[in-house]
Amino acid sequence: MRPRVTLFRAIALLTVFWSISGTVLSADPVPLTELKSGTTTALYGVCFISPSVGWAVGGSGTILSTTNGGSTWKAQKSGSDGILFKVAFPTPKAGWVVGANGTILKTTDGGMTWKPQKSGTNAQLYDVMFLDRHGWIVGSDGTIISSEDGGESWQDQQTATHAILYGVQFVDAKTGWAVGSVGTVLATKDGGRTWTAQETNTPSTLFDVFFSDSLNGWIVGNGGILLQTLDGGAKWEDRSMAKPVDLTSVVFTDFKSGWVVGDRGTVLRTTDGGFNWRLYARGPQNTFYAAAFPNAKTGFAVGDNGMIVKIVAP
Repeated sequence: MRPRVTLFRAIALLTVFWSISGTVLSADPVPLTELKSGTTTALYGVCFISPSVGWAVGGSGTILSTTNGGSTWKAQKSGSDGILFKVAFPTPKAGWVVGANGTILKTTDGGMTWKPQKSGTNAQLYDVMFLDRHGWIVGSDGTIISSEDGGESWQDQQTATHAILYGVQFVDAKTGWAVGSVGTVLATKDGGRTWTAQETNTPSTLFDVFFSDSLNGWIVGNGGILLQTLDGGAKWEDRSMAKPVDLTSVVFTDFKSGWVVGDRGTVLRTTDGGFNWRLYARGPQNTFYAAAFPNAKTGFAVGDNGMIVKIVAP
């Protein structure tokens, strides 16, 4: 079963013109550097702690690591044969991977060994993030679980929703958001003990969320959905693309500089805080499922058929 894959569908061919909020932006896509991953399985998650050191995860229990900026990748033994969706490393040694059927894997040695943890759920787990010893994981059926002891134990958080939750982000130990199906956006100001729904006025599936601070945030989703807030989500502005293509991951390296990846090898870039986006690059005609930018000039995206590309900004 590949629940997330079925949501990323090819809707329209990319052209060199994109229209966002009524503004037509000319684009001159640059080529991407394709890296040899050594696998043909789909890769759904990627994390880099520096321009050199990173990990990618995907189907059939795949975990790959690199220490040379993606020039070479080495398989790590996960002990799982299920789908792994996301990976997070809050420190160079401590990392977590989440996946199908409630899978949580933890490493304390940079991925040399991975050990399963008890999640207390059989839900599909789609995203994970850590701030110091505080961690959060989201998944199917409105699942959010959290840890306050560095991932040693996980507790269920009540969300009052059955929506599939695909993305989660916290800007501090108290303030965070989770996004998912049928336009669902949840917000918390107490570390996840309580979650409140925010209005988006869209039925679209929302795949990822990123806040550069407690006020300024972005959400991406299927059909070219791009949502922006300047007030912590009290109001979400629709800045969706007129040429719809599924958008799966959004990352900002500072307040002004951001990146979005998605279907058909889409790579979008903004340098004005997301008010305007342009088609920065066009990769292979496959879906990118996730992106990581260890700094403002260097990024990596992963996707179908073991695809890993390196994105370099001038």
